[in-house]
Amino acid sequence: MELLRTEQLSFTAGNTHIRYPDLVVEANKMTFLSGPSGCGKSTLFRLLNGTLTQTAGRIFYRGTDTLTMDTLGLRRQILLVNQQAYLFDGTVEDNFRIYNQYRHQPVPAKSAIKEYLYIASAHFDPTHETARLSGGERQRVFNAVMLSLGADVYLWDEPSSALDTITANAFFYRLRAFNVDRGITSLVITHDDSLIPTFSDALITLDAPRLGSISSATAASSTNQHN
Repeated sequence: MELLRTEQLSFTAGNTHIRYPDLVVEANKMTFLSGPSGCGKSTLFRLLNGTLTQTAGRIFYRGTDTLTMDTLGLRRQILLVNQQAYLFDGTVEDNFRIYNQYRHQPVPAKSAIKEYLYIASAHFDPTHETARLSGGERQRVFNAVMLSLGADVYLWDEPSSALDTITANAFFYRLRAFNVDRGITSLVITHDDSLIPTFSDALITLDAPRLGSISSATAASSTNQHN
């Protein structure tokens, strides 16, 4: 089922001009974006959730032109998870509370918090102080907190950039199962192309800056199926 669609999308800022191919993202799939630096992957994410406004073209979310939608409401449904892991001082549990209260949502129960931490390979007690976390540990906890926000679409911008190979594979394995269980759609930008054949349901490839092409491929195998 079609979830996101773009038509003649382009973005201009200063001397930068990016023209995107028309693309379609299917619901409840994990779609990876690949392409060289500067081809507009991160910019595309910001266009999809309304952080940036396109210069031309249209974006449709569940059949509705995103320019006609409330921007804050759109960002709640299409959540951009940036590379920089921002955590508040205090405990891991405090961060789940602060982020969810900011969105006027109930604070997850401790059992749910532990589940989100497990999915993100963040093996910490909820009472653990964030000031004691390393860079990779902070990213894992941040990813877990973002999962608790209950978005319809997750835009993961390099979610494993600070993770080692084993931890990154564990995260994507569990994330894919979580997506299937909850009916969630994920779009992923990653620097590690080795993750794509194992975890992608579809691949969007953007070419060099200013030009784009799209190719979709089914890359699921028996290792992608989770209970």
